[in-house]
Amino acid sequence: MSLALCHNPHPKGLFQVERSEAATYPLPKDLLITFPKEYRLKEAHQMSRNRRRWIPAVLAPVLVAGSVFGFSVQANAAIDLPDKSASQILQMINTNPDIAFSGTIVKKASMGLPPMNIVPDISQSMIDEMAKKMPKEMGDFLPRASAQGELALALEFFAGTHRANIYVDGINKSRLQVLDLLSERSFIRNGNELWAYDATKSLAQRTVINEREVKNAENIARLLLAMNKSKLPFDYTSPAAVADYLLKEATKYSIISVASDIKIANRGAYQITLTPKSNQSLVASATISIDAATGLPLAARIMAVGQSTPAFEVAFESIRFETPAASNFNFTPPAGTRVIEVPAPTQADLMRELGKLPALPSEADAKAKLEDLINQGWGAVVKVPAAQVPVELRALQAENKLYTELTKPVAGGRIFSSALLNIFFADNGDIYAGSVTVERLLAVAQR
Repeated sequence: MSLALCHNPHPKGLFQVERSEAATYPLPKDLLITFPKEYRLKEAHQMSRNRRRWIPAVLAPVLVAGSVFGFSVQANAAIDLPDKSASQILQMINTNPDIAFSGTIVKKASMGLPPMNIVPDISQSMIDEMAKKMPKEMGDFLPRASAQGELALALEFFAGTHRANIYVDGINKSRLQVLDLLSERSFIRNGNELWAYDATKSLAQRTVINEREVKNAENIARLLLAMNKSKLPFDYTSPAAVADYLLKEATKYSIISVASDIKIANRGAYQITLTPKSNQSLVASATISIDAATGLPLAARIMAVGQSTPAFEVAFESIRFETPAASNFNFTPPAGTRVIEVPAPTQADLMRELGKLPALPSEADAKAKLEDLINQGWGAVVKVPAAQVPVELRALQAENKLYTELTKPVAGGRIFSSALLNIFFADNGDIYAGSVTVERLLAVAQR
């Protein structure tokens, strides 16, 4: 079992990109976490599902935003910093909510996907109509399939290079400016106001955060910690205790080493590398780089088995630890922009979504599955029973040609395969996923 402890539980994830302040701590199997009666995990799940219409705005910054956890795409020369142990480096990681900085981040992904002509946000019917009217000689210029909303953003994550400017001034002000080939997208938080702007579409979406609900969420998080403090196997107020516990648990499945010091974005950084002990994982190693002065993660790199270059890496190309100008967070839609007001979800919204949810596992089943995944380590495989697969994914499998473009037939279903993730779509509707070999994935599915 595990418990996610968040130093700053603001729902800023909609558009804000910042250093990660949440850490997941593995807990003993027999630990029982007590929740207030009025708080239900099912309700929390419903809330997250109800916010599906915000997913494109959530994912876009995250795609490039893994950036704040990066490994420099253009790492500079090595540097010799004072020696530190892995525990000491983990204790350095920034948890200051008032940190301010700005910079440019780069994400590169080489996941081994097949080449495809994909045009985001164009419907399949439009592609089919174009095929009818376009000369056969120009067929190669047609998109192979449509990619819209969450799907288009997911594909961006799995392939190519993206660059973005980021500005952060504490927890209430942030801006991510994704630099597209001929345009840009911006995701802004300025106090309780959120904006998502797409210059290509001349479209802006605006949401106002309910500060009372934010405070309620903070209070619930503090209450949960206070109620269960004595049950935790470490003192969560002590960085050293948390770091030592994490390392102890991680060494069950990984070899942890302190890599050579490095310069990233012209700043000295420490590095920790995790190498899986399992030979069933697609991951050869994962490295995180921490700024020696501020503790802000500057970069992350994942090497895939059998590849000599990173399968995924994201890092600061440049960074300045100064308060960005206030003008970076002020947003006025340009003339001609269509503005959509997106209200924050209410309790009534959640209730309307209740009947649309797939069947949920019981709390006992969910706990058992989580413990099983932890025991599997890097060879973990997640199973989503057919009854719990969202209807949107079912529709994608049935109607979008991209599904057949990205998957290949195998006995009993179809496989989506990449350098770091494999997904098996079984004919009976179940879905299996993991950063494991295809052989391991299919073996689990056949049990």
